Amino acid sequence: MDRDDAAAAHGGGSHGAEGGRRDALLVFLSTLCVALLVLLVLIRTFPDRFDLASPSPEVLPLAPRPEAVGTADLPRPVAERAWRAPTLAQSIFADASPSVVHVTTRSREVEGNDFDAAEFVSGTGSGWVWDRTGHVVTCLHVVNGASSALVTLADGSQWEAKLVGVDPATDVAVVRIDAPPERLVPVRMGSSEDLTVGAQAFSVSCPYGLAHSLSVGYVSGLGRRIRSKSGQFIEGVIQTDAAMHPGSSGGMLLDDQGRMIGMNAAIHADSRRQVGVGFALPVDRLQEVVPSLLRSGFRWEPRFGFVTASDGNSEALLSKISDEPEAPAEGVVVAEVDEGGPAARAGLRAMQTIRPAGLEEKLVVRDVIVGAGGQRIRQRAELNEVLGALEPGAPLVLRVAKPTGEVEITLEPTARRIPGEGL
Repeated sequence: MDRDDAAAAHGGGSHGAEGGRRDALLVFLSTLCVALLVLLVLIRTFPDRFDLASPSPEVLPLAPRPEAVGTADLPRPVAERAWRAPTLAQSIFADASPSVVHVTTRSREVEGNDFDAAEFVSGTGSGWVWDRTGHVVTCLHVVNGASSALVTLADGSQWEAKLVGVDPATDVAVVRIDAPPERLVPVRMGSSEDLTVGAQAFSVSCPYGLAHSLSVGYVSGLGRRIRSKSGQFIEGVIQTDAAMHPGSSGGMLLDDQGRMIGMNAAIHADSRRQVGVGFALPVDRLQEVVPSLLRSGFRWEPRFGFVTASDGNSEALLSKISDEPEAPAEGVVVAEVDEGGPAARAGLRAMQTIRPAGLEEKLVVRDVIVGAGGQRIRQRAELNEVLGALEPGAPLVLRVAKPTGEVEITLEPTARRIPGEGL
């Protein structure tokens, strides 16, 4: 081998050695990276195994357990209670409780003649203080039909209640007690307009006659529709999974700032299987109804005897009959009509389920409300505005699209006072 060949061989060996060291270094660095990555995963997954778990700021160490010394027939030593900052639920309950009242209703039972009449407790419910002049708000079905009612304040004092006014359309009643202003703590009022599903909710009420109970949950639905005890539908109701029970009606539903966002009104009809489905009247509706009752007192109940379909159902039903010559493009479908009621007497007809021979059942739209009080009606909210603006005992003039064409009909309400004037 000559000199040039020897040099080439020597240079090639040197380059090969350097390449081997470089490859080994890359393998080492790759292995190290993988090991560090695995270590980071283990630390995040099991921080307690590496003594790196940071204690929760809300969790304080337990006080030492005192030794049991002395004779066995003496009380055991008590472990000292360490100071804890109040939780959000504790703060809200302490702030709201003075505004919540317990309502006990009584009914009169007559045997033979009035001299044998006796009162007995007929029901219990909840309520809340509206102002310092003694006005208390509760649900109408709590006091409806009672001959008298007793309101128990948070301080334990009891006061006879006098009925101020009722609104069957929203299941709201206002009573008044003669308690001094210093005993009355009005609610911390909030708004239901900006509520969202998932917001935390706190219910303070008196279920089963148990004064001032707290349950915690979330706003689980908005814009629900329920039927009141008077048979009328109430729109825009709040759904919550904060526990409600008999006697919770009239209690307060609050947000995480302790502000009232609704009044407990009902639980799911099948509450044995649908646990945790409660409903509350939105506070923005109460802000309209209660001042109206305080101004005008009793509100007469207009009973027109019909129920309309929801906006979504009306739209779907109208789309199915859009090819019919007299079918309206928009309006509110009449879903139910009370037999013998004002609507039925005026000729209003509900949609009907029919089963043609050999075919499946189908809904047939008969009457669609397209106008009320001289206004065009496209949605149910517009119809509700017309109904709400009617004076007590005033008739309702409707423009109705029937299969034969549009007609105008007038409904004369069956107006009556709600039982309970004896309060």
